[in-house]
Amino acid sequence: MDSRTRIMLLFDNNGTEYVSRIQEAVTRAGRSFGVPVLAENLHASRRTVSDCLESDALAGVILTPPLADDRRVLSMIEERDLPYVRIAPMLDPDRGSTVTMDEYDAARAITDHLLRKGHRRIGFVRGPSVHLVSMRRYNGYANALGGKSLRIDPSLIVQGDFSRQSGREQAAALFAAKPTAIFASNDEMAAGIIDAAVAAGISIPRDISLAGFDDNAIARTVRPRLTSVRQPLEEMGEAALKLLVESIRFSSRARQHVQVPFQIVERESVLDCAA
Repeated sequence: MDSRTRIMLLFDNNGTEYVSRIQEAVTRAGRSFGVPVLAENLHASRRTVSDCLESDALAGVILTPPLADDRRVLSMIEERDLPYVRIAPMLDPDRGSTVTMDEYDAARAITDHLLRKGHRRIGFVRGPSVHLVSMRRYNGYANALGGKSLRIDPSLIVQGDFSRQSGREQAAALFAAKPTAIFASNDEMAAGIIDAAVAAGISIPRDISLAGFDDNAIARTVRPRLTSVRQPLEEMGEAALKLLVESIRFSSRARQHVQVPFQIVERESVLDCAA
């Protein structure tokens, strides 16, 4: 591989830990392979995708959600005959190489965890529809309830946007629906639920148990610490870089797919249901 070769990590998110953890992992793996990584955040940049793809000595691209499912972006990369790897795509799974975690199974597993604790009125905070993982996580939650013959109660479902602020804003509607537990589809929103509970004089987990998703640093620093799904973002970033480097070095467009395992991490935010 030419020493001038560059790999681009392309994302279109605001400054979340999800992005920073993947960026750190991809950059670290790039150093181990001797390949510089350029990280381009379209959310904060005036550059277009086309601008980014015209970068000097660009040899390949790694895409994170939601760009990993943007067919226009994928077509632009393919038109330039650049190898690419998609992290956590939800559409066209055989289009290019991918690194994934089973979002559906993970959401179902954390909901099953709450069900095993005796909870039946489980609230859910959705993520934004532009991120297709939001639907997978909702489906995992809904099908776990269906496995216990529990109907979906619309009053227990609210719409967030993956930000802590949206968790705060949606908490009142959830609290009014009287859940015994809440599953927020990321840790940032779960932290917002905790903020709102403190302000409302509601004890988590004594009054309402709470689970998140991602197992970001915030899951370990909020009080109570969050039970969460550990999404192995570092492993995903490293695997994506490795797949791309192999594709570049061997001039191969063979599609490869890596799935990394999730883990349920139990902490103090969930108790057995007393009802």
